[in-house]
Amino acid sequence: MTRFAPLLALLLALPAFAQGVPNSVEMDLDAFLKLYETAKNRPDDPEKTPWQAAIASARYVGEVMVQDEEPTSAVFRAKLRIDVLKDEGWINLPLLSSTAALRSAKINGVEAPVSVVNSWYNLVTDKKGAFDIDLEFAVSVNSSNGSSGFAFPLVRAGGTEVSLAVPAEDALDFTVANARLKTDEVVGGQRVVNAVLPSTGSLSVTWQREIPEAEEEEPRIYSEVHTLAGVGEGVLRAHVVVQDTILFNGVDELRVAVPADMTVLDVQGNGLRDWTRDDKGVLTAMLNFEAEGAYTLSLDLERVLVDGDSGAEVPIVQPLGVERSKGFVGVQALGNLELTAGSISGAVAVDVRTLPASVIGITSQPVLLGFKYLSDDAKIPLVVSEHDKVDVLVTLLDSAEATTMFTADGRRLTSVHYQVRNNRRQFLRLALPEGAELWSASVAGKPVQPAAGADGRLLIPLIRSSASGGSLAGFDVEVVYVESGEAPDAGGNGQFKAQMPTADAPTTWVGWTVYAPWEAKVKTKSMDGSLRETEWLSHPVEAASVMEVQEDTISFNQSANQQMAAGAMGRGAEPVKVSLPLDGQPLHFEKLLALDEALWVSFDYKGLK
Repeated sequence: MTRFAPLLALLLALPAFAQGVPNSVEMDLDAFLKLYETAKNRPDDPEKTPWQAAIASARYVGEVMVQDEEPTSAVFRAKLRIDVLKDEGWINLPLLSSTAALRSAKINGVEAPVSVVNSWYNLVTDKKGAFDIDLEFAVSVNSSNGSSGFAFPLVRAGGTEVSLAVPAEDALDFTVANARLKTDEVVGGQRVVNAVLPSTGSLSVTWQREIPEAEEEEPRIYSEVHTLAGVGEGVLRAHVVVQDTILFNGVDELRVAVPADMTVLDVQGNGLRDWTRDDKGVLTAMLNFEAEGAYTLSLDLERVLVDGDSGAEVPIVQPLGVERSKGFVGVQALGNLELTAGSISGAVAVDVRTLPASVIGITSQPVLLGFKYLSDDAKIPLVVSEHDKVDVLVTLLDSAEATTMFTADGRRLTSVHYQVRNNRRQFLRLALPEGAELWSASVAGKPVQPAAGADGRLLIPLIRSSASGGSLAGFDVEVVYVESGEAPDAGGNGQFKAQMPTADAPTTWVGWTVYAPWEAKVKTKSMDGSLRETEWLSHPVEAASVMEVQEDTISFNQSANQQMAAGAMGRGAEPVKVSLPLDGQPLHFEKLLALDEALWVSFDYKGLK
């Protein structure tokens, strides 16, 4: 029944009709259905407003208050036009952000009830219809570096206008954020700005006093020159740092006087566009901006010393066009030279530890001499003494370990492993025992082709050791050779006497293991030689050698491959793999620190028939 209610209402609203009856209405089916849909969709009750109230317009008139010539606050009078849309009951309507200090809120001259809700001043009222509310409030003004301003959130309103007056003793430049229309005029000794703002956002106003330009003052430059001079074999070098303090105004050019006999290698500086040097030695550095405050210019200088010249003078770079300058000088030796100061003038010697970091902090060499000067005419001559060089060790054998097997007929097969650390030497020279025949040689695990020297010694090509933890790491060199010794007599008695190869580099430790046949009875008291007999080999440097080589095994192999590919190491036949009869009786001998000397052992035996 409910679904047909609109249709019944429509029928009741229509006049009764019948065919042929006056005032009757006739319509077709489509028109009736259209009328029915209109009646069905008509609401029973009128639509209610979605808002309790609305602010139709808002106008703010303010004035900036000044105390001791500084703005402190802005006092506003605002008029808000309010329309209460709710038919009955109370409303809470936000009027002003609580960041402002509200002095009063009045409706028709009567104080209005106001409360603070969610950081906003809210009007609490049951008043109906449209009315005005007048507000008085103040906001603080912030000033910094000649700029002043304030900001506070605005209430939503249909239209927002602002008028602000500031004392106009000085010309002001106003900025009103998001202003759609702004006028600026002077009225009665005040600068007044008027603006129209969007309905949402904040009122943000800033103004800046237009300070008249002061007369330009000439720049003043104070310079400090830091010089690190180094004397090497036939050359004097200097790294000079000029630290300028530029006051009152900027400069785009800096000039310094460089000693005429010094060659300028390089000039560096922030924003350096170019530099020139005239025939008087004046160097001009041109910048692509006006430098102010601190600026640093660095120069690299050089002069060739004449052969036999026992003296050199520290180059003093003089800043030009400056109020005052001073300097520090450090001196270092770039070779085996002894440096002392000559008869200095205009400068005093200082402890090198007091020199600036830009002098002592840029070199790994010790700074030998230090000076300080306050005048541009300072002279610091140096006395250079050159001494004869002393050769130092460039190749060291950390260990030499030999293994020898001899047979009952007196033949001997020997393998010697050298642990080598090499810096610059090309060959390891070995003097093999007389009559020995070389079978193979290898370096860093790679076979090499040795050469024969003019003196008959064997030349083993070496690679250069890789750096490991600040020192040179070791690599392995191996030689294998065979000898024909004396066979025992008919009674089985004989003597073993053999010598290891003699190397042209010192050896820290030498170890030698001789494997004798089990049948041989060695006479202990007959043992002799430059190595002493021990129960076992101590290997005192083995652990250190293993630790050094372990990290660099791959790099050694790569280095050996590269040098071999470049022809630095001769290619030879693959080394013979010798299997020694380690089941014989081992006899151990060793020696610490073997220099260029013969390494040999001998003993008598019997029982080898």
